[in-house]
Amino acid sequence: MRLKIKPIFFFITLVASTILVNSAHAFEPAQEEQAEKTEQKANIESEATKSTETEVEKTDAESVKDTEDEHQHHVIINPPVDSFQQQQQDIKHYLTQEKITPLLVGNDNYLTVINENTTAINQGVMVLIPDWQQSIATPNALNQLRKNMPQHGWTTITLHPPNKPTNYPSQALTVEERSTENIEVLASYSKKFANIMLAVIEKAKTYPGVIIVVAEGNHSAVLLDIYQQDLVGSPGALVMLSSYMPTIPASDKIAQQLAITDYPILDLYLKRDHRLVLANAVIRKHAAKRQLKVYYRQKQLNNQVTAYYPKNTLTTEIINWLSAIGW
Repeated sequence: MRLKIKPIFFFITLVASTILVNSAHAFEPAQEEQAEKTEQKANIESEATKSTETEVEKTDAESVKDTEDEHQHHVIINPPVDSFQQQQQDIKHYLTQEKITPLLVGNDNYLTVINENTTAINQGVMVLIPDWQQSIATPNALNQLRKNMPQHGWTTITLHPPNKPTNYPSQALTVEERSTENIEVLASYSKKFANIMLAVIEKAKTYPGVIIVVAEGNHSAVLLDIYQQDLVGSPGALVMLSSYMPTIPASDKIAQQLAITDYPILDLYLKRDHRLVLANAVIRKHAAKRQLKVYYRQKQLNNQVTAYYPKNTLTTEIINWLSAIGW
């Protein structure tokens, strides 16, 4: 009985082993095929993801570019307003109670403020010229004359002058180049300013009496040169307030021109003034002494605030000087 069972058991074991081996070999291709399909699917999904990311990046970049282009298209940065035009707008806006009279000189428009005398006796006309970059109502000097002089019989015409010429003083490297450029710039500006003064004087002649010119800073020096060149007729008298020029050659030239003038000049400056004003005042005083200048008075006034003339002191000094020379 045992002999018959063993062969049968052996046969069953052999058949089972054969089936298992065949099943393993049959499963391997299917597993490999499944792995390949999974890998291909993963590659396709990866490529799709990369394509989507690329499209998103392109879309974002195009969106940013469109936004920048739209921003650049709509944002406009305007240049700053010209200071001369800004001052004219301020004059028209704030001096509403004043008699503002425009002057057309060539293609340019300038403003004047006229304050007529308030006394029975008319002394004449004072033409008030502020310094470069200054307005009609500058408080440091001329504003008190504009308000006070009509009470003493003087009609005042205050000019809003053109701004300082560009590139002056010159910043060239050599002395020769600086000197040449400064001479050319001042010559051009003097002709322009002379035309403006001719228009102002014509306006002043519509009022009776003598014409006195009161000028500040650089403009008082430029006017001396204009009168010397006979571009404008000489005034009845000239009052110079804190006069100076920024270069030594120009300062020397103005001092020499002042010394040979034949009209009265009152040369005022302050104890606390611009350093160039103090230096130029000494040059003018020495030149006037050498030439024995007639009707020339130079005086230093005491002040508390630098470059500001004391209240009413300037008016008193000018009135007293005019009385001394017969006006």
